[in-house]
Amino acid sequence: MLKSITANLWVRQVAVCVAYGVVFAVLRPYASSVWAITCGLRMACLLLMPYRYWPSLALAEVGPLIYQNLESAGEFGLAWTIANSIPPILYAMPVVWWCRHKLALFASRRAVAVNALFICMSLAALVWTVAIFVVLATVTQSNPYRFHVLNVVQVFLGRYIGMLTLVPLAIAFKLLKPATLRKQAVQWFKSQLTLEMVMLLLPSLAVLMWMGLRASPDAQQVIRMAMFLPAAWLTMKHGWRAAAIGIAAVTTCIFINMQVMHNAIGLVGAQAFVAFASTCLFALGTRITMQQAAEEQERLDAKAALKLAQQGIYLCEMRMRQAAQSLEQIGGTMQLTQTRLLNRFKHMLPLMEGQNYYKQAATTQSQVFRLAESMHPTAWRERGLPAALRETIGRCLDEAGFAYHFAIKGRGLSQLSPGTHAAIYRLACEALVHLCAQETWTTLTTSLRGGYTNGQRWALLRIEAADDPFGFDDMPPHTPDITQLALKLGTSGLGIDAMRDYVRLYDGDLHVRLWADKCRITFLLLDASQQVRDRHTASPALEVYIR
Repeated sequence: MLKSITANLWVRQVAVCVAYGVVFAVLRPYASSVWAITCGLRMACLLLMPYRYWPSLALAEVGPLIYQNLESAGEFGLAWTIANSIPPILYAMPVVWWCRHKLALFASRRAVAVNALFICMSLAALVWTVAIFVVLATVTQSNPYRFHVLNVVQVFLGRYIGMLTLVPLAIAFKLLKPATLRKQAVQWFKSQLTLEMVMLLLPSLAVLMWMGLRASPDAQQVIRMAMFLPAAWLTMKHGWRAAAIGIAAVTTCIFINMQVMHNAIGLVGAQAFVAFASTCLFALGTRITMQQAAEEQERLDAKAALKLAQQGIYLCEMRMRQAAQSLEQIGGTMQLTQTRLLNRFKHMLPLMEGQNYYKQAATTQSQVFRLAESMHPTAWRERGLPAALRETIGRCLDEAGFAYHFAIKGRGLSQLSPGTHAAIYRLACEALVHLCAQETWTTLTTSLRGGYTNGQRWALLRIEAADDPFGFDDMPPHTPDITQLALKLGTSGLGIDAMRDYVRLYDGDLHVRLWADKCRITFLLLDASQQVRDRHTASPALEVYIR
């Protein structure tokens, strides 16, 4: 029942008319020629509400205007009463329509062209100023209105400042991400902007406003300038939304108790300063927001590129695994075929020649198996990464004449992504071959630790090479075949810089420490399984831009 009532077009029109009339009546006592806050309400409603509600907005102003003008009809005449009863919002409707359609004021539902917005507010203020003095020209009594240039400037700046007070604030609320009212309130109270506004902006303005009430006219000018400092500081940190809040708060504090004096050059100067400072502050906020959005977009693009590189490396690892399995199957088939052929023709071959054929078949089978192991170890496929680090690498180093030790520590290594496991194994192989090729180390130690910190899983791989730390002085000197070791482990001969670049693909880092009798290489890798956020929802969209 309630939904059907709210869906009725006439009910919505009446609701808009009543709501606008109530807000207009609340702001009306504070409006004056130096600060036309009601003009800001008119412009905000015209910019943010659909065209179908514009007649309701104009109708809501007719009643208060007629009631107020009838009281002065005897003093200013019938022509002035009729002309002044026309809702001022009607004068701004063509201007807003032209800016929305011709200047692309709203480039999209989430973007507002700031230059077009300033043009729209300036034109509307000019139209309202002209309309006011045209209406005043209709006064036909004995004391007709006398125009003065300072009055024209004062009225124009008053309407422009009134729009600057409310329009950016209304746009800030309009461009909030769609969410329930409760969720938006929670996000607002938890935001850093709210905290700094409550702790810095409002207390500073309250103190400066209190000082301004008791200061001399010259000191009041300095106080007005000082009021923009906390707003500018918030704008530098948070962008145009902070500028919108700061402008609204500063202009309210400046004009809420300001006395209206006609033809006062000091008052017009204060209006001009506030208008200029507010315009520059909002423009600066939009530029800062654009820079922050561009930096955030670059960060997301870089993260997406890293994610793509990680996926490419993992796909290559999967292809190597499939190739290793295929090689093992081919090797088994070749061994079976060669055995059958040799068994069939063994009576036709000399004994020594048959034995040579059997040895060649076994050698071929061993080479195929080693090639498959270098591409993707069987222990890794069957028993996981720790088995590959302990058994596969240990066997290759033992054949090369090195003492090897492996230790695993921490928790959560099994929950790391397969791509991270592949990176750990390849880095371990590359680091071990690099250390073996640099010095005549005798003992190699690998330790792997896993952990979970601040919602991020990580792995710490440490490769340490020592010169006989366990007292194996009686071992004969040997010269390992680094080429064969690299072939068995399937390495590419990466150096420290190349391994550091490899680690950075996983948001990690590499550290090398060298002592007189040992060397240590430490890798820190973050889990690569976290998905990159969608750039259209995660990045701060260019909601307000300058062009």
